[in-house]
Amino acid sequence: MKQTAQDYFVRGLQFCQDSKFDQAVKVLGQAIELEPTHLDALYNRAKAYFKLNSFDLAIKDFTQLIELQPANAFYYSERGVAYHLAKERSRALQDLDKAVELEPRKAFRYASRAFIKDHYGDLNGALQDYDKAIELDPDDAISHNNKGLVEEKLGYKERSQKSFKKADDLDPLYDEKKIKPDADIPEQEALNARDEAEGAEEISTSKAKVFFSTMKNLMNSSDERKAFINFIKELGKGR
Repeated sequence: MKQTAQDYFVRGLQFCQDSKFDQAVKVLGQAIELEPTHLDALYNRAKAYFKLNSFDLAIKDFTQLIELQPANAFYYSERGVAYHLAKERSRALQDLDKAVELEPRKAFRYASRAFIKDHYGDLNGALQDYDKAIELDPDDAISHNNKGLVEEKLGYKERSQKSFKKADDLDPLYDEKKIKPDADIPEQEALNARDEAEGAEEISTSKAKVFFSTMKNLMNSSDERKAFINFIKELGKGR
């Protein structure tokens, strides 16, 4: 019986789930060959390329997805991560800017851009984006906590403590006494994955560790938080 694009996609997706990314790329490619506009096959192949550190190829697939759905902010954000990992900072920021432009009322778009601005050393720009994220979602403990981290870097100790307290008040999980800093945190591992190779500094503050612990507990509470967490996990590969 002749295999369809969907047949190949299902097999490719299983390879992804089994962490067999070389096979996934090959089989998903067969699906795309039969159906070049198969969005799920293109997206999952791009993510498989991520796992293989083939960021240029991931960018190519995300570009094709954007051509098919030019108003999809998610694809711009994902390509922005790929550009970041490929060390193309200006293009990464351009794509995150576009994601914000397409979804200006979603707080996590600003929080995502703030996170990468912080990573690039644009602390004032990051602070502005966190302020906007908080304006749109005043109850987002993650943004309050991350804002505190940026304020801490800028030397605004009193302001940072207020931001940390606000995060603690909004979500008790931010209480450092309730969370072990050395817990098994996939997000932390992702952020530190390339620290040794890149010579990057490890996250040094306990508040940062609390931030990732809390995000782990929040993953199923909001689609937007889940998207932001996945965004950060991918960004962490470029540290």
